[in-house]
Amino acid sequence: IYTEPFLVKKLAERFANMILESKHTVFHTGAGVSTAAKLPDYRGPQGVWTLRAKGLQPQLQVTLEQAEPTYSHMAMVELMKQGKLHYIVSTNVDGLHRRSGIQKDQMSELHGNIYREYCEDCNTEYLRAFDTTKNCINRK
Repeated sequence: IYTEPFLVKKLAERFANMILESKHTVFHTGAGVSTAAKLPDYRGPQGVWTLRAKGLQPQLQVTLEQAEPTYSHMAMVELMKQGKLHYIVSTNVDGLHRRSGIQKDQMSELHGNIYREYCEDCNTEYLRAFDTTKNCINRK
């Protein structure tokens, strides 16, 4: 979908003003925030679930391990540093928010993070460079 540049600018300015005027800003993110990292979304025309419903497999441009935080992820980091963004709620498991610099107490990862391991013995979190769920039983 094409949007005229003047309209994009007007909407961006409106959004920026909403953030500036907000007393407590929370962003809720999903797969769309990671599509610029070349990860597929789920419900779009080439989305994972859309293609699977048609009996097709999605063609991944990068693996989850190869994906890097996008400009959107880094903008959220900057908004956090400036005190304009107070919390992130994400349904993504790709770990890009955390890899961008968002701390665990600054967000909720509703479906988990495939790079996170937690030791219950020493109460320590480890963010790994590999998918910690890859060899789990019941993984699809």
